[in-house]
Amino acid sequence: MNIRQAIELALEQEKMAKEKYLEMSRIAEDQETRLMLEQIAREEESHYRRLLERLKAIKLMGK
Repeated sequence: MNIRQAIELALEQEKMAKEKYLEMSRIAEDQETRLMLEQIAREEESHYRRLLERLKAIKLMGK
């Protein structure tokens, strides 16, 4: 596995994690839990965006 493949895999994992936390937030029984899960989903989205920027940089470097 090279760096590009590792980042692509990480991107997929972050996307799936975000979706799972959002799904869990929709079925949360209380507002506190729902808000916490939504916050975690936003953190996963932030991770995704940072990884995407790294992937773009790697592609520009020709790797």
